[in-house]
Amino acid sequence: MDGVRRFGNGWWLPAGPMRERASRLKQVDAVIVNGGEAQPEEIAMHLQPGIATNLLTGETQPLHQLNNIVAMAGIGHPPRFFTTLKQQGVNPVAEIAFADHHAYSEAELSGLTLAGQNLLMTEKDAVKCRNFAQQNWWYLPVDAVLQGSGVESLLSDIEQLCRHPTSDPQH
Repeated sequence: MDGVRRFGNGWWLPAGPMRERASRLKQVDAVIVNGGEAQPEEIAMHLQPGIATNLLTGETQPLHQLNNIVAMAGIGHPPRFFTTLKQQGVNPVAEIAFADHHAYSEAELSGLTLAGQNLLMTEKDAVKCRNFAQQNWWYLPVDAVLQGSGVESLLSDIEQLCRHPTSDPQH
């Protein structure tokens, strides 16, 4: 769950922040809250940015060493990606938001940058762009960091499911 917007206006995407009804929370084993303040019984999560990675070559580079960045994101809440960049000391020359699950084309993305600029995207977006990546296209990987009393139990449950998968669709 988005910890800042939480249930927002109560509407589902794209009109609001929700992907499912709030009543669905009664059926889950854990509630993981991305950002904001986790409530009692919720597991807090934040995304820890990694090292910028070139889509074409796999070269890595500290984010602050990339310059002339045009940032793009086609995720549920693109401003979160742009805020992450600013928190890392990066001020893009442009920020371009696409709809979640946008189907990118090479022509569309090639036109976003000028000579000498780097296109920086989310790792989720990079997966969709690998087949037509260009030299100046980079992505920022992130790691989910979980905190709270329920983390060990949740991870133990996940490990058990991986070792002994069940046919029960509720688990």
